[in-house]
Amino acid sequence: MTLDDPQAFWVAGEHLTWTDSREPAELPEEQGTPQALDEEIVLLYRRLVLPGAMDAAQRAQIKAEAEAGVGRYLAFVSSVPLVQAGEALTILDVELDNPIPALTARLLMPNVRLLKLVRGAAEGQAIDAVTRANDLVPLQMCSVEEMAAVLKDETGPVLLQGAEVFDLLGEVLDGLGDERRRTLSIFTTSDEIIPGNRVFPCANVQITCPSGWTLNHSASIDVMPRRHGLDIAVAACNAGDFLPHCVESLLCEGRDDVRVIVVDDGSTDGSGEALARQFADDPRVRVERKPNGGCASARNYGRLVSDATHIAFVDADDFVSPGLFADLYDLALYSGCEVVQSGYDFHDAALDEPFYPSAEEDRFRESPRTRFKDKDVLRLFSDEIIKGQPTIWRKVYRRDFLDAKAIYFPENVRAFDDYVFQIFTLTAARDVFMLPEHKYHYRQHPRQHSKQRDERHFYMLYMFQMIVKRSLSEGWPNFRPYAESIVDSISWSSSMLRTELVESFLRASARFCVGVSKTYGPAVIEDLLPGIEHPDFEDYYREEKEKVLRVAPGPFWAYFTGELYHPDIVRMRQAMRKAT
Repeated sequence: MTLDDPQAFWVAGEHLTWTDSREPAELPEEQGTPQALDEEIVLLYRRLVLPGAMDAAQRAQIKAEAEAGVGRYLAFVSSVPLVQAGEALTILDVELDNPIPALTARLLMPNVRLLKLVRGAAEGQAIDAVTRANDLVPLQMCSVEEMAAVLKDETGPVLLQGAEVFDLLGEVLDGLGDERRRTLSIFTTSDEIIPGNRVFPCANVQITCPSGWTLNHSASIDVMPRRHGLDIAVAACNAGDFLPHCVESLLCEGRDDVRVIVVDDGSTDGSGEALARQFADDPRVRVERKPNGGCASARNYGRLVSDATHIAFVDADDFVSPGLFADLYDLALYSGCEVVQSGYDFHDAALDEPFYPSAEEDRFRESPRTRFKDKDVLRLFSDEIIKGQPTIWRKVYRRDFLDAKAIYFPENVRAFDDYVFQIFTLTAARDVFMLPEHKYHYRQHPRQHSKQRDERHFYMLYMFQMIVKRSLSEGWPNFRPYAESIVDSISWSSSMLRTELVESFLRASARFCVGVSKTYGPAVIEDLLPGIEHPDFEDYYREEKEKVLRVAPGPFWAYFTGELYHPDIVRMRQAMRKAT
């Protein structure tokens, strides 16, 4: 009898027990070489016997895999709801050449139905020998076809585990309906990023990929019945010249989990109706109509009617590079970040070279990078980008994050509402991951809000006050970055306004800056004020400061409102001056 004989292999391990395995095997008298001794491994604090009759290479591999540890797997199965009360779990172990995950599952769940994929008879016999030697309930050896049948023909909860899940069963998983996929849990590794549409709506998932990326999800956190996917809310009002191109660019090939919600905000050019006809056969695009309420109102409405776990906001006159939002959504899944973003550039059709870069191309050129899919990724800290241009349109947000922090667009602000939204989201977020190679194309044209020179710039003063109030209510530890952003914004608006509006804006801004100084102390803002380029601002600030010189500082200054803070009041005063 030799170990090359399959029958001998089965007999050699058939009658071993926990006690027997600790006794040295006697040398057979008819053989001149000693019989291999049993060995032990420690798995989940239990000693398991590896029968000496096993192939030496198999024992060595099992020992090595056991020494590598099972902490990640143990953490997963002990922290996610694999089954509901009264359900029977089936485990499909799709791990070739490594029985440790299956043995771990058997120790944790002794009586669960466990199917183990094996490459051939020898591998199956080795696993059977270990289970017999340790009095474990035998595993059911099976083929890929048998596992596929369990997924397609049965209805109970299934845990798919092992490195080969998507390699061997990916096509089967892709063909399952949502109802069946909701019963599945997946614990696997992959050499490449598995897109979100191939994962969800599975209940529990942990996919570990190269470069440290891991998609972690547990059904226990699905407190709201939201669809696992991304909705892109496009606020549109009389944007017929740009809207079709915008929507076409947002759709991602092969990704039905990335959808577009166009909010027709009271358009009078028929653009909403035309778009609805154009995409009538594409379920990824829907058009919602509402009375005109402004861009902030339209963005909030798009978020309100969305049922997705992630949300993005895009301007109707812009467009993006192919696949941008699919990659951002996947990056959000694998990073867990509340906010992720792409790069951006400018597009001006009037130029011979219509695309030209933003300032951040140079700013982040030397930043450390890693890889996600086939693209570079930057990891940015919120306070690094909080002072920059508001760019809410190239970001993907976790919906639960926005809801928990009660961050919305201020609907009483009819221009530049993205400014305060960016401040609040980046303050509440942690790190922000960025895919700089993907580009959001920020179209330049005469109808943009940012190019208007009218009273709408006075909304900035209202939003400045919102920032101060929130900083006090939430106890922000350092107001300096926000002071820098405010000073930059004052300088920009004062350079954009019509001449007859500049004095009123600068006086109101000076009054506000005095309030910041009274709230947080002069050191927070006064050394920044020379950055406001208009030559008269310094005089206005000095005048406003002298008016309240004897008034005590304190947080109540955040609630001080000047009479020129609202655009409607500015318009009324301008009209009165013209009338007289």
